[in-house]
Amino acid sequence: MAHRQSTSSASRREFIAIGGAVAMQSLFWPLAARAQQRPAPAAAGFPNKMLRIIVPFTPGGSNDVVAREIATGLQARLNQTAIVENKPGGGGTIAYSFVAKSPPDGHTMLIAPASFTIGPHLSRNPVYHPVADFAPINLVADVPFVMVVPASLPVRTVNDFIQLAKKSPNKLSFGSVGVGTPQHLGGELFKLHAGVDLVHVPFRGATAVLPDLVAGRIDMFIGAINSLLPLLQDGKLRALATASLKRVASLPDIPTLSEVAFPGFEVGSGVGLVAAAGTPADIIETLNRAIAGIIADPGFHQRMAAIGVDVVGTTPAAYAKIISDDYEKWGKVIAAAGIKPE
Repeated sequence: MAHRQSTSSASRREFIAIGGAVAMQSLFWPLAARAQQRPAPAAAGFPNKMLRIIVPFTPGGSNDVVAREIATGLQARLNQTAIVENKPGGGGTIAYSFVAKSPPDGHTMLIAPASFTIGPHLSRNPVYHPVADFAPINLVADVPFVMVVPASLPVRTVNDFIQLAKKSPNKLSFGSVGVGTPQHLGGELFKLHAGVDLVHVPFRGATAVLPDLVAGRIDMFIGAINSLLPLLQDGKLRALATASLKRVASLPDIPTLSEVAFPGFEVGSGVGLVAAAGTPADIIETLNRAIAGIIADPGFHQRMAAIGVDVVGTTPAAYAKIISDDYEKWGKVIAAAGIKPE
């Protein structure tokens, strides 16, 4: 099993010096500008059969909801049947390897979550490579993460938490939804930047971690806002900062970690679309333009906001850089945290 090892101050300094956090907002193509452009002509003969969007999770989550919205929109815009297929299991590798090995013709796409760029670093024998095996299409959306503590913990700011942790090394804990998840690595990234020692407590999913967090049995959690917002609104948890590069609309008064502590700090759960490597550029562009039109619709924004998802939208090249940067960043975090591949 993967396990955590202690990280020295020197390794923290080295990580921050060479790794840093990658600020990527400048890569995003404004949705309004894209919506005003004339759609590019479809690639010749594409699509000529059913479009499939593969989701690496069971139905019902935010990734699945986004996939079904995109499938509905593609069906209307490209005049071809589009369906969603859920292929959970193996930490997403079943879905990832399936799409990587599919014909590179654009008819089979993958919903790529944050764990997409993390998984290969946690396996001794990876079955896919997020950069080499896929052709990025569009980063559709992001689920913002927020750093929260129990209402009973006597801290009000990120600096308060850091000072409390420094006074009590290895006394405070942070929860996650499992080893190697974005929630776990977000906590490890925070430790590296803050120079503090926190005890990692993994749980089996967000529904398991939240009762212990509310009760104060763990001291901090960096997780998706859509599961935390009701508890924040009820006063059972306190938000110290968001982990995105800009403030979150549903928590406008809560600063970002990038603002108050660590410039460029970013942890989230992006929801993008990729196809198999080798898919022709004109097909990728046809899909990108169609998706840009779908996500520019105000109704799409409203439906995403209702489930705590921020709409993004990128060019294929911008999304390719995001995937590459994230893959490099999380590899450094995993190495610095001493998480061993299984």
